[in-house]
Amino acid sequence: MNTLEELFPSEPTFFGTWQTLYLEPIVGSGERISVAVVAIGNNNQYRIIQAIRTELLECLYGAQSQNMQSIIDWLIESALNELKTHRSLSEWAAPFGGVILGSMHPAADDSIEGILKQAIRFTASLSTLALDAEREEDEFQSKRYSEQWATSIFDEIKTINPHLSNCFKKRLKISESNLLTSFGFMNEKYVSNFGLLVPTRLSTSLNNVKAKLFDLEALKKSQVLIKPQIYEIIIGTPSLSDPTLTDTSVKRLRETIDMVTEVAASEDIKLFRAENAREAAIHINEIAA
Repeated sequence: MNTLEELFPSEPTFFGTWQTLYLEPIVGSGERISVAVVAIGNNNQYRIIQAIRTELLECLYGAQSQNMQSIIDWLIESALNELKTHRSLSEWAAPFGGVILGSMHPAADDSIEGILKQAIRFTASLSTLALDAEREEDEFQSKRYSEQWATSIFDEIKTINPHLSNCFKKRLKISESNLLTSFGFMNEKYVSNFGLLVPTRLSTSLNNVKAKLFDLEALKKSQVLIKPQIYEIIIGTPSLSDPTLTDTSVKRLRETIDMVTEVAASEDIKLFRAENAREAAIHINEIAA
């Protein structure tokens, strides 16, 4: 590549439009938040995603966040059904009041994900600013996310291979003290712990992951007579191509994953990264069954 080519970006290869779906939490108040963005390509490709991350909803609405999430899910499902039928939202009627469809904006990028990123960047400050903001870390909240992640994997295993259900949440004495150490999954062949890296709480969620790694290391070096052959930590993360993540948050997340991978490898512990609980459960079933 010559100097001029390095100075100027290549011409976009994907063309389309984007729109934002706004919601009035209090109908008629005039207060609006961006809850979803839609991208439609000139090749009839389309995609709609939530514009505000789930953990941010919990910060904003607390105990009512599940109700707000249900409303957003309902809205996205309705809009998606319209896109499947008409490839447009021009004639779409929202399933409830307080929904405003933003203007259509032409856009170009290398993929439909790139167009979605543009929509997020220009209309959804709660996603972009909140992800990159400095905040006081909440250790309790991060642990709660991690527990929800473990529960979701367990629920998926029950549908994939119910015979493995009794291998979850195993407690074992691995030191001379009477304290029992908990492991996410364990049988005679395989043991794993579950960690979750949350972009908005990366520091404290990393601490939780390190604690899970330490427990695996302790088991590996313990005097327990019958130990598993395979040790692994399963890390849940969003997709690195998730349009709701800023470039800064993706960079931090990637660096954190690399660091955890390196630490795990130094103790001969495998690392598996999963973007959803079903992916993690399928992986466990393939190894441990």
